[in-house]
Amino acid sequence: MDKLLFRRILVAGLTALAIIYVVYLLLSANFNVVPTENAEQVTVTDKIYSNGYIIRNETYINNNSGGVVSYNVDNGDEVQKGCSVASVYSTEEDAVARTKAASLEQSMNDLTKLEQTRKSNTEGIETIKNDITSNLETYLYNINNGNFGKIDSNISSIINAVNHYQSFTGKTTSFKPEIASLQAQINELKSSSDSIAEINAPKAGYFVTSCDGYENSYDYTKIGNLTLDNLKNIKKSNVPNNNIGKVISGLNWYIACEITNDEATDLTLWGDDVTIDFSDASSNTVPASIYKIVQYNNSDKALAIFQCTYMDSSLSQIRQEPVEIGMGTYSGLRVNKKAIHDDYVEKTTYDDKGNEHKESKKVQGVYVLYGSEVQFKEISILYAGNDFVLCDPSPADGILFSGETISLYDQVIMEGDDLYDGKVIK
Repeated sequence: MDKLLFRRILVAGLTALAIIYVVYLLLSANFNVVPTENAEQVTVTDKIYSNGYIIRNETYINNNSGGVVSYNVDNGDEVQKGCSVASVYSTEEDAVARTKAASLEQSMNDLTKLEQTRKSNTEGIETIKNDITSNLETYLYNINNGNFGKIDSNISSIINAVNHYQSFTGKTTSFKPEIASLQAQINELKSSSDSIAEINAPKAGYFVTSCDGYENSYDYTKIGNLTLDNLKNIKKSNVPNNNIGKVISGLNWYIACEITNDEATDLTLWGDDVTIDFSDASSNTVPASIYKIVQYNNSDKALAIFQCTYMDSSLSQIRQEPVEIGMGTYSGLRVNKKAIHDDYVEKTTYDDKGNEHKESKKVQGVYVLYGSEVQFKEISILYAGNDFVLCDPSPADGILFSGETISLYDQVIMEGDDLYDGKVIK
């Protein structure tokens, strides 16, 4: 026989044997493998989803002098009772001139402070660079989150930080000429633009330029008497034509929500502080306390009222928003509910005389694959979701009958026939 032909036949035969062997191994493995999931550390927050209606102590601020209004405070700023929130001018030109003068005054004050800092040189170059970076990050954050009322202030802070850098590095030796020029412009603008009236805050609180007509739809002082029917029938009213904004006063404001009876029971049992997330309106998580839970006979709906004290410019302008009510936050090992079984575990105890006693008890647990051996592990459930539970990896003494439970990355068996502790998977 030709040697080349013989070699080809030999190679083909060996290749076929190798393929058959690999297929055998794969088929054997597929028949023997049981489906498992690793126990992984997970953190979840128990949440209730609803729509929240905001109730605050709000007072209209109206302009009774006519003319052109120029605001002296920014939207969302804190104001004191009696302080000027806006000035009224005869013409648009006067209002623009006074606004420009106020902006130039801020720039002049910043340069005056930098001139004093330049003489002392109390800060290091790294601090100044960090200040520039921080101001840029704040500017970008406010743009991304729609806080446009803060943009002008952010830009001023960036310019001020850059001027500080210029001064420290010697690229600018003095700001005195710029300060003198700004002062001259301010004097000229002020001399030609006197206000005809000042509008003052009627109360201390947060100033907001916009009104939505719901400011007086429900009496803030009667929040404890609010019912679910009241909440459903709240109606918008007309905002006065001469309105220029409002003041949100008082330390507390409230979020009223319609929830299910089961959710009301969960909140009642929780009985502690919660967190509120306004997913469409604010990136901040708001701390809140449960003010009141009202459940009604012959109804599957309930009323929840939450009390808040935290306020910022974005929160001051919302009224009706989707909310996520967060109760407890739980961390544990995630286990699919399909993997949970009831089986017996055994523990050994000793009496005062040193005699050994074995006890057995049926408990809830999972089957875990260690190599090829199945072991049953008791579990202590911290939290139950729709299709999973979180298990405590380190329960306190006395929680577990056996004293042993699952560990991180254990291979929890999802399904299988005739599972029992000590079974060997071939």
